Amino acid sequence: MRRLLKQIFIVSCCWLGVSSVSAQNGADSSTQPLHVVTSIPPLAGLVYPLLDEFDTLNVILDAGRSPHGFQLRPSHMRELQQADFLLMVGTSVDAWMQRTAERTDIPELRLFDAAQTDWLLRRESGGWDREHHHGHGHGHGHGHGHGLQAMARIDGHIWLDIQRATGWIGEISLALQQLRPERAADFQAREQQVVASLMAAQQAWSEQLAPFQDQPFVVMHDAYQYFELRFGLNAVGAVYMNPEVAPSVRRIQEIRDTLVAQGVVCVYQEPQFPTDRLRSVLRGMDVGLGKLDPLGADGVLIPYEAFYDRLVQAFIGCMRDGNNP
Repeated sequence: MRRLLKQIFIVSCCWLGVSSVSAQNGADSSTQPLHVVTSIPPLAGLVYPLLDEFDTLNVILDAGRSPHGFQLRPSHMRELQQADFLLMVGTSVDAWMQRTAERTDIPELRLFDAAQTDWLLRRESGGWDREHHHGHGHGHGHGHGHGLQAMARIDGHIWLDIQRATGWIGEISLALQQLRPERAADFQAREQQVVASLMAAQQAWSEQLAPFQDQPFVVMHDAYQYFELRFGLNAVGAVYMNPEVAPSVRRIQEIRDTLVAQGVVCVYQEPQFPTDRLRSVLRGMDVGLGKLDPLGADGVLIPYEAFYDRLVQAFIGCMRDGNNP
């Protein structure tokens, strides 16, 4: 396990840093509640099943917002300053949180570890093939530098790496045990339950997704590389090459050409992006339209396993519809 780092953890039921998992008045007088803050909703889902009913969990990223280009407001700063523990992705996705965390002494944990050797590299183009995104990037995260240099080259959407999730739950549990040693046995018991359930779910998802592994699809932006890799899926492109810049007319035509050439079954929109450009892409095309949510944009706090199941079932739903017009 990596040591407990000085990082950011911000989670919430209502995303503005005010709501809590439950009222603190249920805590025993000898037990200190924990106030945990995470940068984005899926991280809240990782820690939520480990906490007790008197702990509080807040998320910094506002519901429905993209983390790309997000900026902290004074209310977010106050929420961070009141936290006992901060949880961050640790990649460029929540760099806005990391910069603030570095100016505090609040215990923190970052999921990204530059010393690990098998992170996926960012895909620079908007069209891909399996050799490119299931082989070329894999295994090259190390050796390009450390810290900010390494982080800049990595595909930062690492929370969708289901294979690493069980390890992260263990690291989070250990961090909570260090903060509240008197509750260590409870954290450990919950960790074992969560990990066992998640491993069983991963096996079930693999079986459910297997029939669709060869079906080409297009996503709104390049956020799903770890999801694609772990389940052998066949993404062939993204509408947005840069999530902060709307696709040009030329880019829209390139995607339309891809839909025809690759026989794309589904195009997946996202709640964090406007749909007007997508309507231009799909105009006159016989392609299924689905929705994938890589963040949990509805603002409802749910365990990570439930969040991931939503992603899997949404993916399957469009694939089934697209193959059965």
